[in-house]
Amino acid sequence: MKHGITLRFAHVLAAAAFGLMMFAPHVAPHHSTAEYDSSAMVEARGEVVSVLWRNPHVRFRISTAAIDGNDRVWELEGTDVTRLDRAGVPHDLVEVGDVVTFAGNPSTRNARRMYVTNLLLTDGREILLRGSARPRWASNRLVSTDPAVDPASSTPAANGGDGFIGKVLVPTRGPAPAWLSNPPLTVAAREGRAAYDAVTDDPVLGCVSPGMPRVMTRSGPYAIRFIRQGGDLVQQNEWFEIDRLIHMDGRAPPANQPYTPLGYSAGRWDSAALVITTTHIDWPYFQLYGLEGVPQSRAMRIVERFTPSDNSATVTYDISATDPATFTETVTYESYVTFRWDPTLEFLPYDCIEEEHQGQ
Repeated sequence: MKHGITLRFAHVLAAAAFGLMMFAPHVAPHHSTAEYDSSAMVEARGEVVSVLWRNPHVRFRISTAAIDGNDRVWELEGTDVTRLDRAGVPHDLVEVGDVVTFAGNPSTRNARRMYVTNLLLTDGREILLRGSARPRWASNRLVSTDPAVDPASSTPAANGGDGFIGKVLVPTRGPAPAWLSNPPLTVAAREGRAAYDAVTDDPVLGCVSPGMPRVMTRSGPYAIRFIRQGGDLVQQNEWFEIDRLIHMDGRAPPANQPYTPLGYSAGRWDSAALVITTTHIDWPYFQLYGLEGVPQSRAMRIVERFTPSDNSATVTYDISATDPATFTETVTYESYVTFRWDPTLEFLPYDCIEEEHQGQ
């Protein structure tokens, strides 16, 4: 789904060494990572019978019938393709017919489903599929897929003094605010959050293009970029290839402004910082890292602030939200993420496909 303008993004892989550690998990289109027990590990061995190398995460089906006699296949879900592409991992690293050993966090709802963290190939290479994963079998032959940003590439270059417009900005998560452990929710919002099932209720799990604030508070490594469109700005999101129009004319939304998932965003410059106020949002949930399933109303008002530093090589992102139906007071999350400019990167395409799993 596109908003504002439509562009074709170049698919350029960034070079990354195969010796770096891996990444955090990404939410699946049909199953959330909330389904998996991160405190438990399961290991098995079998033959790869199918591979789906598509966002929002890679998927494998593996048969163990020749080893343990069980005809029911294992369903493995891994990380997002964007991370793998950024790290230069080839799409044919795992192929149908390969015999692999695999380990990961088991599903709490299906006995033969897993979020895979380690994969041992027939040639002895071990793939680490999560940042917290530790080698299990081949510590001297690790395949890393962490798209780490080269600090040298993030320093201001010849065009570093023209602000952050046009720069590809990659996020790094910041520290959580104290209020997040006990958010100031209304009674109705607490009840709604308690009833929320992260495995089945999240619209994004079905490859539905997300609304605000999820567009900005999502998990994953996805870059953003601002470009000019006449007198306005367009905030391009690598995630779902969403283009978000930022009105810069200073006018309030018209009386007949429709409510949409992205809402109506009005921007202004406060010195070098870009401040965006978004209203008219029609999206069911307010989500921050560590705060999911909170219902939001059409009264939601979100204020974002992008503050550049280091000659615009770094941009700090603050967000605040006001909604009387959701919060008993305005909530503010300063330094939610820090965006860093990497001039070596271009946007990668985001092709999301939902696959129905067997054995539901």
